[in-house]
Amino acid sequence: MGCATRMRHAAGEVSDAIRRIATGRNILLSFALWLFMLILIWGKPFGIAQLQDLTGGATILDMTFTTSPQQVYAVLDALGPAGRSFDLTRIVPLDLVFPFAYTLFLSVAITFFLARSLPRESPWFRLNLVPLIAGAADYGENAGVIALLLSYPARLDIVAIWTSAMYVIKFIFSFLSFSILFIAIAVWGIGFVRNRMTGKGG
Repeated sequence: MGCATRMRHAAGEVSDAIRRIATGRNILLSFALWLFMLILIWGKPFGIAQLQDLTGGATILDMTFTTSPQQVYAVLDALGPAGRSFDLTRIVPLDLVFPFAYTLFLSVAITFFLARSLPRESPWFRLNLVPLIAGAADYGENAGVIALLLSYPARLDIVAIWTSAMYVIKFIFSFLSFSILFIAIAVWGIGFVRNRMTGKGG
């Protein structure tokens, strides 16, 4: 029970810290960082578009839904030597910043819009922690990808399973994070329109 209480307290402190930086300015800055990293990681000359030119269309593990070591190594095999080297030296470094960028944006944006619809002490503010789970899983996935690329062609089936599991967790909590953000924006928007219609909005 003591451990659970400490975990709740720590989660509350992190959530409150996000609330302190949830300003419109920080939403714009974090969105700009996320967009910049998205362009780099998808485009040329450092991203997935360049990789697919090298590999004839094969892509990275992060872009494939793999659920077994066999599927993981099929993706790595398809990349070929040039693709695996490019992934490790170009895309992976970008992917060490990318999770931070989208986690920051989602957490700050969720908090910003929740703050315009909820009372200050509402426990629903803890929803701003959901993107952190997605980001943590993304870093776990990246660690697995690095290990797999460095050890190739040796098979690390446990690491492959870990990488696939982290991908699934990342996907689920990223989807939840965007869903929460869209709902928060919708609730704020409805309230804004209602206040305008009743003459309460400024």
